[in-house]
Amino acid sequence: MSVDASRLRDLTLELVQVESPTGDTAAVARLYARRLEELGMEVELLDEQFPRTPIVVGRLRGDRPGPTIVLNGHLDTVPIPHEAPRIESETIVGRGSADMKGALACAAEAARVVAERGSFPGELVIVAIGLHEAPGGRGEDLTWLLGEGGFTADYAVVCELAGDSFVAAHMGQATVEIEVSRPGMPTHELQTPKGTPHPLLAAGKVIAALEARTAELATSEHANPAELSVGAETYFLGELHGGDFYNRFPTTCRLVGTRRWQPGKQLAEVQEEFDALLAPIAGETGCTIELDLRLVRDSYWIDPEEKLAVALRESYREVAGNEQPLIGMKVVADGAIFHQAGIPTVYHGPVGTGAHADVETMGVPELVRATRVYLALLERLWA
Repeated sequence: MSVDASRLRDLTLELVQVESPTGDTAAVARLYARRLEELGMEVELLDEQFPRTPIVVGRLRGDRPGPTIVLNGHLDTVPIPHEAPRIESETIVGRGSADMKGALACAAEAARVVAERGSFPGELVIVAIGLHEAPGGRGEDLTWLLGEGGFTADYAVVCELAGDSFVAAHMGQATVEIEVSRPGMPTHELQTPKGTPHPLLAAGKVIAALEARTAELATSEHANPAELSVGAETYFLGELHGGDFYNRFPTTCRLVGTRRWQPGKQLAEVQEEFDALLAPIAGETGCTIELDLRLVRDSYWIDPEEKLAVALRESYREVAGNEQPLIGMKVVADGAIFHQAGIPTVYHGPVGTGAHADVETMGVPELVRATRVYLALLERLWA
């Protein structure tokens, strides 16, 4: 059986037509579960732990022993308005088409082809989650599934991040919220006692310290288990909130941003580094400085010569006719969660445009290409 481009196009559009911002994916999860059932998969909709974002697990069992292989993706999208979904020639336009409902359509089409071919060893499992996009989601559902949920597999493919390159490593990332405060209530600037700690000025020192540390990191060498550059570590601030009126002496200031780190480093180390930066500023300014550091995803790496990695690179070469360059990335994704659970994992997906942007698109030829790569990979791993 061959890959059906029209089925890929239609399922992608159908999924995109159901709005599914992070934390509210029940409707699209139920739709996707029905489509997998129609392909002959045994489907579980795990909604007890996450009723608003059920986990979809579809299983296609072979007729003899062999490895269990997962195709994984997320059904949630960023909560950014988008124009109405539509088809333009060979392109699907709409929120989630590239990130990453098109990829989940590829996973379903791969399952259809495998089912119709008949005999195969092992098991193909599709896992679709709804708590991916930070800060609304941090992979809590997938983390639960691979932990308390007892799910395991021999190999996993996270169906995003790279199509024409092989992602061998990516950074870890946490969100950062820093609250700078002083005792008391806001007062008129002329009625505030001299020497009262000023949260905005203290926040300025925090900003300067993080900027200086980022500049220092940009020139530093870092140990990397993947032996592949993912770029320099960063401290980044994207929001600053403080004060409520132009001549009132404020009591708080809040800074929000991200921290990204090299593979091999742990969140506890990142916390310690942050604390060492902030403590002197609190002492100098008299303000209280509280840090809320929350993991988005840990770092990830894979040996490009590992069996799964070699199989993917060979499958891509078979389908596309060229080699995948090895790359590292700053962006984080769910391969890190499988990696932490001890399941060998690679990234590969169809390449669209406009993820998180105002206009998001996915080309049907890319959906076909990615599906063919998945099928070639399955054949190699089941051989």
